Amino acid sequence: MGRKWSVDIEGTKYVVEARYGTIVTSGSGEVLVDGKVADAWGSSFWGLPQERSFEIAGRRAVLRRRGVVSQNFELFVVGGTVTRL
Repeated sequence: MGRKWSVDIEGTKYVVEARYGTIVTSGSGEVLVDGKVADAWGSSFWGLPQERSFEIAGRRAVLRRRGVVSQNFELFVVGGTVTRL
C-alpha cells in the first residue's frame, strides 16, 4: 500500500511517498522524499506505527496514521503546503 503527496516549501516542490505493508502482514514501511528514503521502520507485532517524524528541506514533517485500525496516513509539514496526489 502507499500514499503520495506534493509538498511546496517556499516555492520548491517535493514529492513524498509513503510505502507500507498492511497491518495484518508486516507493518513495515518507508517514506521517500523525491525518491530518496527519509525514514523507514521495520515490522512490528503492533502493526503500522501511529506517527513517524522526518525532515523535508530542514522542515519538520509528520506522517500520522488516521484512527487505530486505519491503514491511511496523512502528512503534515511545518511551513509547507501539502497536496495529496
